[in-house]
Amino acid sequence: MIGSLRGLIIYKARDRIEIDVGGVGFEVFLANRDLSQIKSGEEREIFIYHHLAEGVDQLYGFLQRKNKRVFQMLISVSGIGPKTALEIFSVADGEKIMGAIAQANVGFFQQVKGIGKKGAQRIIVDLKQLVGSVRELDLEKEEGQNEVVYQALTRLGFHRSEIRNALFDLPAEIKSDDQKIKFALKKLAENA
Repeated sequence: MIGSLRGLIIYKARDRIEIDVGGVGFEVFLANRDLSQIKSGEEREIFIYHHLAEGVDQLYGFLQRKNKRVFQMLISVSGIGPKTALEIFSVADGEKIMGAIAQANVGFFQQVKGIGKKGAQRIIVDLKQLVGSVRELDLEKEEGQNEVVYQALTRLGFHRSEIRNALFDLPAEIKSDDQKIKFALKKLAENA
């Protein structure tokens, strides 16, 4: 596994660099924020996350080791792949990303292309314990908007946490309480 590379930057593109290490050129994807600090022809150390998946072998780089660790946390969230996680780093550095998670700042993540409200909430819910949340995500507000659904499903024996998880991916086009209940029951049956 590659942890870091130190070498000469021989090529810089819109979303990646090529770094020559002992005569071997490695293509490394970087966030715009890091790319703006790199010039072709300079010697640099890049901290690497080596992404191996079915048919994929890519390197993602960071100028700071701590940003690499935050990146690894982000890609551990269901639905957040390396490209999306790198987009988050184009908005802010690792420290600000961690702050947004700790503050349950849904809007911060929604400004990233490809992340909606549900995706932002998932990042916060999945990572807040790792970060040490100082503010809880306002899930009670959402529960209040769906109180009829919660009441109906708790009468059927489901716990509020199960119902919350079932409604997590509720499509925006589902508006009526009856449709929400049907959707939640289907999800609950899948998870049983």
